[in-house]
Amino acid sequence: MTEITQKKSEKMDIVNGPLIRNMLYFVWPIMIANILQITFHMADTIVIGRFASQQGLAAVGTSGPVTIFFMWGLNGLSVGANVLISQLIGEKADEKVRNAVFSAVMIGMLFGTAISLFGFFAAGFLMKMISVPADIMHDAVLYLRLYFLTGTAIGVYDFCAAVLRADGDTKHPTLYLSIAGALNVLLNLLFVIVFHMGVAGVALATIISQYFSVFLIMRRLLSENSIIRLDLSRRLDLNLAGKMLRFGIPSALQNQLFAFSNMVVQSNINTFGTIFVAANTAANAVEEYVYVFVDAFPQASITFTSQMFGAGEHERIRKTTITAFFLCGIGAFLLGCLILIFGKELLGFFTNDPEVISTGMIRLRWVTFFLFINGLLDVIVGSIRGMGYAVLPTVVTLLGVCGFRILYLFTVFRRFPAPQVLYSCFPLSWILTLAIQSILWLRVYKKTGKEGSA
Repeated sequence: MTEITQKKSEKMDIVNGPLIRNMLYFVWPIMIANILQITFHMADTIVIGRFASQQGLAAVGTSGPVTIFFMWGLNGLSVGANVLISQLIGEKADEKVRNAVFSAVMIGMLFGTAISLFGFFAAGFLMKMISVPADIMHDAVLYLRLYFLTGTAIGVYDFCAAVLRADGDTKHPTLYLSIAGALNVLLNLLFVIVFHMGVAGVALATIISQYFSVFLIMRRLLSENSIIRLDLSRRLDLNLAGKMLRFGIPSALQNQLFAFSNMVVQSNINTFGTIFVAANTAANAVEEYVYVFVDAFPQASITFTSQMFGAGEHERIRKTTITAFFLCGIGAFLLGCLILIFGKELLGFFTNDPEVISTGMIRLRWVTFFLFINGLLDVIVGSIRGMGYAVLPTVVTLLGVCGFRILYLFTVFRRFPAPQVLYSCFPLSWILTLAIQSILWLRVYKKTGKEGSA
């Protein structure tokens, strides 16, 4: 038996193996990786809130929707690599897989660098666009400008991680994020507490740690002993790159539509003043821990469905979707309940201000608790994409999430300008879009089943 064959035998059999066990084995490293990614930003928030000022905390938080808009775009784009490479692995098209791996890394580098350049020079305009309060404008622009320098690193990392996930490997990306996350925390403490660098310090710590994570994951792909090894002697395969973008661009647009609607919400949040902005920042940091469940199972849904679609295992697609749907929903719902119970204590990690804590509980009650609905929605969308349909779920999301929220903010919220009314646009948009996407999933599943039997 060759070394590469031995390597393959050590990996989980996604197509034919035990579904629940494989899915849990697949998602737990993603959950840990999500927690570590949260730690990147949470370290910024805690250090600024505790050792700098509330203005600094608000500055870091108010830039969040803008950075998410662009960085989620990169993450969504990498879904194209995950879907295509997973399908090729299911088809056992080894040579195409090798070309696709190199093409994926190149796409991540090109798009990440483009976002870095744009964001660095447009930071001031972007902050004015979302009505950042004048007393935090300078710090917000500084933090955003520096943070955008991580664009290349995030693009390359996301695509490399997508390659590894497509082959069933979620452990190594988690390991690399744990190392980089620890580095980020140490640098935050050093730059802010010792050198008193404020928001520039937390941004610099993020830059260094993100590029270090890229170094680690690139080294892994270059030394892989399987078909997903990164071969730098290859050239960009335009045909495979085009297919990746065909899958990835709609996913990127969907992520950005979510983020854009959040930017519109953030601009309305900013009108309530600095205290409310700081409270929303702290609550959002707590909320991200629930999103650990919301994000992990949709990723499993994409990878498992894609491999099964490539292998022609249509019935297993249905079982995969149902399994991910219930595991994700139950886990996120239980976490939401815990957040409601211990919300004030958790917010206390980010601020000592009682008014900020009390205000932050509003978001936890009206948004965080209902995140399980978002998870169910993402599982359905991931399964649709894994079956080869990328545009339709994006159109539905455009109408159901982005369109609904903007319409709601300019109608209902304008008439009843209260925080609870503002935040309720999140769960309402998720419920509406989930209903439509579920109908779409049924139609796509039946159609792919007929095509496979033809």
